[in-house]
Amino acid sequence: MDFEAIYEEHFHTVYKYIYLMVSHTQLAEDLTQETFVRVLKGNFRNEAHIKTFVRQIARNLIIDYYRKKALIQWLPFQKKHEQNEFTYVPHDWIVQSEERKELYEALQQLKPLQREVLIFRKIEELSIEETCLITGLSTTKIANTQRSAMKKLQQLLGGEWHESP
Repeated sequence: MDFEAIYEEHFHTVYKYIYLMVSHTQLAEDLTQETFVRVLKGNFRNEAHIKTFVRQIARNLIIDYYRKKALIQWLPFQKKHEQNEFTYVPHDWIVQSEERKELYEALQQLKPLQREVLIFRKIEELSIEETCLITGLSTTKIANTQRSAMKKLQQLLGGEWHESP
């Protein structure tokens, strides 16, 4: 697959993921651009799916960004970063309904790892295995994080959540 095809196929999902993680339009654009620069320069060896390779690069750039800003110390997405402010996204993929705004606001109040897992699992509909490959976490950690994130969303939105089989 050539670079242009990779870019066309993955640009929107990478940008959306990065934006949901950093809550800043210009930064998301910059990190998305850097992701694809690294994909172009990278050495993809077909050990995983190209989708996983691209998302790993994006995830690592986000982690590097927060580390450089001294918002986290040892592990990605902990403590100080969780107090980050959020803004609404004025893009085509968000319908301007009140329910969507509430859901987006609640998503921004989750811990970053919870937010990331929900983005991968519920928004991008990746499998647990794909999410594990991208994050480097175990299937148990992904499942537990997803469960706790869904419970937290329930609390934030004041609705009921039932775990699906």
